Amino acid sequence: MLTAYVALIVAVTYLLHNIESFEMKLKDLLLNQSIDMIDTTSTKIIDRMLIKDPNFVHSNLQDSEVRLKNEKKLSVLVNDDITALYMLFVAQNKLFFLLDTGAVDRGEIGEVFIPENEAYFEEVYKDKKKRTFIQKELGHLGFTLIKPIIQNNQTVGYLVVDYTQKHLSSLSAHIDTIVEVLVVFIFVLMFLLSAYIIYFWYSNYVKYKIYRNPKTNTLNKVYLIDNVDKIDFKHYYVALADLDFFKRVNNLYGQANGDKVIISIIQSIASQLRKEDMLIQYSGEEFLLLISKDKMNERMFQHLLEDIRILIERLNFNIADERFSLTISIGALMNTELEKSLQDCIHKADTALYECKHNGRNTICYFDMTQTKRVYREKLKELIESDKLVCYYQPIRNLTTRKLHHYEALLRIEDGENIIFPDKILPDLEDSHLYSFLTKRVLEYNIKTLRFDPKMRISVNLSADDLVNDTILSLLAQNADLSERMFIEILENKSIDYKKVELSIQKLKLFGYKICIDDFGTGYSNLNHLLNLSVDYLKIDGSIIKEIHHDRRAYSIVKTFALFCRQNDIEVIAEFIDNQDIVDILKSFGVQYGQGFYFSKAKPYAELDKEHL
Repeated sequence: MLTAYVALIVAVTYLLHNIESFEMKLKDLLLNQSIDMIDTTSTKIIDRMLIKDPNFVHSNLQDSEVRLKNEKKLSVLVNDDITALYMLFVAQNKLFFLLDTGAVDRGEIGEVFIPENEAYFEEVYKDKKKRTFIQKELGHLGFTLIKPIIQNNQTVGYLVVDYTQKHLSSLSAHIDTIVEVLVVFIFVLMFLLSAYIIYFWYSNYVKYKIYRNPKTNTLNKVYLIDNVDKIDFKHYYVALADLDFFKRVNNLYGQANGDKVIISIIQSIASQLRKEDMLIQYSGEEFLLLISKDKMNERMFQHLLEDIRILIERLNFNIADERFSLTISIGALMNTELEKSLQDCIHKADTALYECKHNGRNTICYFDMTQTKRVYREKLKELIESDKLVCYYQPIRNLTTRKLHHYEALLRIEDGENIIFPDKILPDLEDSHLYSFLTKRVLEYNIKTLRFDPKMRISVNLSADDLVNDTILSLLAQNADLSERMFIEILENKSIDYKKVELSIQKLKLFGYKICIDDFGTGYSNLNHLLNLSVDYLKIDGSIIKEIHHDRRAYSIVKTFALFCRQNDIEVIAEFIDNQDIVDILKSFGVQYGQGFYFSKAKPYAELDKEHL
């Protein structure tokens, strides 16, 4: 792009520098075009004269009758644009009048003709080709055509046609207009090309800024999303690294200090890599390493990962006069040439990383299909990617009227005749890339159900991490027309970035979605959820609900929650209702909705009573 632009600049500079020469050539071209008819007709007339008279010059000199006839023939060429049309002959290197069509100021036979531009006649004599030239010396003339008269392969004379200044001015005006238009066109072209190049450079600069962490200059996940199909993954070893328990750092010291730690760690990892390697910040504390196989065998790759692990382990950080260190877990895949896509490579590296986390962390694991747990996790991945994922639906009812309010979608995976429940699935997917993929498939499944059944109302469970996942948010935004019939339940998380989650909630609310806190009362952070997040519903966990009719503390907790929600315009949903006594107590607290086996167990869509229809 830059080379082409420089070449164009050089070409334009050359053109502008030689614009006068170009203008003269253009004038010469137009002059020749303007005399085209005269040129063609005169050639025919002269050819007939020469054929009839082998001694053309001598006959015209000696015979006045012949001369008058020939002048009459030439006079048909004269028009308003021509001031003079005459013939000259050559004798002793001088020019003399032979024929003249003019009535006034005509050249007499044998009269000497002294040209103002003798060089042009010499060129015509030598080349035996016509010439046109502008009469700069004679202000009353415009331009002149000199045409050789050739007999026996010798130039014996010239046909000379003088055109008016008016005709030249008309042509010059056209030429000047063409030149001006051309110059304007060149400048417009230069402007447009410059604007395009500036836009191209700016776009690439913007992409560069978007694709990189400005504090570390390392690539981020946006780059990976945009270029996943362009990366020749088979030429890389793939590793996924995750800082162990890093969320504790954010919780204890704040995200700003956590970001400083991340920057330091990224710089440390980058220091171990070569130019041909790639370090991508996959998420906040998770990093994707693409290590080029060029001059790097498997053993060297293993040593590199171990060096990175030891380097991170030895780093010390000081925040608020407290000194601490961190460790890193790394999952890797070496046989990338056997995989179909980079995403498959990342999935397998993620599976190995999961193994590290469940083996004590601060270690490196390599994907191995011979290990049972990894095979099971890969099988889960295959089941999720196929059509084995389904949702069962449990009704949520108004406790007073028993009228159906909506259904909660509960995940199931069909493995042949066996049904795999969430408690058997999610622990094996926790902290993995596959978890967000599963969420996306659950959302897609329920979106399809809502579009099939226009009266169905469904709540779907999302984690706090899901709510800050751009892919999940984009999917919800694209289906915002379903927001009145789709509720979002936020699952308990070990750690939540409340600012980011609240920002996502506000975006979803703009689309019309209602937000619910799920399993409230089970985790230490639940009260923080309630205080920091803008929610519409609060679902009290069943482990508390099922105790309220015989446990005073459970009774008091639920009553307090219900009062708080009533005062803050938050609707309450109670889980695990299994008898009428619990219903009566909940109604006395002002709890409006409930779900549980007392009303119905979860069923596939096909088995629902369809009372919502």
